[in-house]
Amino acid sequence: MRRAKDNRQVSKRYYRPEHTTCLHCGEVLRRCYPLWRKYIVFLSGRALVVSMGYHCPKPQCAGPRRVSTSQAARRLTVGGSSFALEIIVQIGYWRFWQRWTVAPIHEVLTQERHLPISRRQGLNLIGVFLVLLRCPYHLRLARHAASFRRQGLFVALDALKPEKGHTALYVVRELKFGLVLHEVALLTADHHTLAKCLLQPVKALGYRLRGIVSDDEHALVIAVAKPFHGVPHQTCQIHCLREAARPIANADRSFKKALKKAIRGPFDTAGRTLQEQLAAEDPRSEVLRTYAELIRSTLTEARSPPFALGGLRVVEDLRRLEASLTRSRQKGGTRSWINCSGWSHSANPWPPAINSSNASGGGWWNWTGVSTHQRLRVSRARPASRFSAKSKSS
Repeated sequence: MRRAKDNRQVSKRYYRPEHTTCLHCGEVLRRCYPLWRKYIVFLSGRALVVSMGYHCPKPQCAGPRRVSTSQAARRLTVGGSSFALEIIVQIGYWRFWQRWTVAPIHEVLTQERHLPISRRQGLNLIGVFLVLLRCPYHLRLARHAASFRRQGLFVALDALKPEKGHTALYVVRELKFGLVLHEVALLTADHHTLAKCLLQPVKALGYRLRGIVSDDEHALVIAVAKPFHGVPHQTCQIHCLREAARPIANADRSFKKALKKAIRGPFDTAGRTLQEQLAAEDPRSEVLRTYAELIRSTLTEARSPPFALGGLRVVEDLRRLEASLTRSRQKGGTRSWINCSGWSHSANPWPPAINSSNASGGGWWNWTGVSTHQRLRVSRARPASRFSAKSKSS
């Protein structure tokens, strides 16, 4: 059941016209009645905004029936909304410049600023911000028109294609100032349609085109070649790198699959054995449990080719775990009573550093050789230092 809001402690704001005299006769305006009153949510809290109306007291004045109002009160919010423009702008800044999602935005507004707003209302205000951002777009284009006429345009062509059989959104963006010159939603994307609906409006702007960047879509390449003959057309570098790294990415995926298959079986067997032989109150259990969770999370390391390869990241993290356990053993601990050296020969190929580190019986394979009174603190601040562990005597 919806409850009424408590407005007893809500502050009031009165707004009056910016001019105090009549625009026709110069007589001092007189207050007549409140034009509107509305509860508006500001960044500082809720307030009752009252816009007062004023009129000329002279009956013989040319405009006695004209009621003057405050323009500042009208600019506080958009029509039909109970949230101030300052909240709409702040939410848009957090969402599109700080890359926040709806959940942290709602948490800051409700818990830190104590504002009455729901997640759905915050999502709606993001849409309002996008509309407001689009409204003065033609003014931004007009402001840079002199630069476009003098220096020409460098544009990027890209498309957002959710699924086959659905409309794709094609966007033409200017690269120097980041302005969107044209966008169109197309169901069919042959080169004739692209040339007519996407490129002709850009050519009709009348600016000199100096360069084009796009992906390697065959229809788009053909569509650009005819209306912009002689203009340099470059394929997007990230697409080139992704295609060039495809063989490496496929080999890395196969290597990571073999690595996970080789480790998970013996690792689960060793974990069950330790769980059966170690009591719950044993101080070694917490340390071993931490290492076990790190190994499990390592095997699910994500990949983002062409630069971040999952198999290489797994090997790098396992080496850090090995170094951490080696430091723990050097500080003094119990003798390792489970030998897991066979793991290193289960997968092919294995990195030489892992094979050599396991040959001596140390490393992260003998992960039970830690001190009985040691606790592990693992920093997860950055992926580069994800498994750098420090032992602290309790």
